Amino acid sequence: MHSNKAPCIEAAWQKHHRELRLFLIKHCSDQDMADDVLQHAYAQALLNRSTFCQLASPKAWLFKVVKHQLIDRQRRDGRLVFGEVPEPPASENTNTAPVDSLASCIARALPHCNAEDQDILRHCDIEGVRQADYARQNGLSLPATKARLRRARQRLRKRLIAQCGIVFDEQGQLCCHLAQDE
Repeated sequence: MHSNKAPCIEAAWQKHHRELRLFLIKHCSDQDMADDVLQHAYAQALLNRSTFCQLASPKAWLFKVVKHQLIDRQRRDGRLVFGEVPEPPASENTNTAPVDSLASCIARALPHCNAEDQDILRHCDIEGVRQADYARQNGLSLPATKARLRRARQRLRKRLIAQCGIVFDEQGQLCCHLAQDE
């Protein structure tokens, strides 16, 4: 397995592993879950080694991965209250991960989506409303809500690619984007 490792990943991991683990344990109070999330983050770094090694802030990228993995696990377990997981500590590097700097582009693109897409994206993806709750509040079945959200995300993704010059890596992860004005 050592042949799959990249020196840049190992260096970042050695430098930030302890801080990542402490962050996770503080916010989930479950050492096993924290270790599982860390393992996932390390695997993601390996899967994205070509772009990871070129990141201006590997720490920000790692924290973003562990935060989202923790949120996903807590949502699955029904334990997440939206906003419960705080932002990771600020990086000492002023360069941000591509996904972090995309927020302004999403804010500019969302008003150009149709009203139905805006509503479901705002509620489920931005405000963190559970899909089952959204379905119930809007008189929809859960499968219909999931399909509607998937289609809305696909349309938003196309808009963001065109509007922000987004580039995805081989795994479909956001690599970078050009902050273009409309």
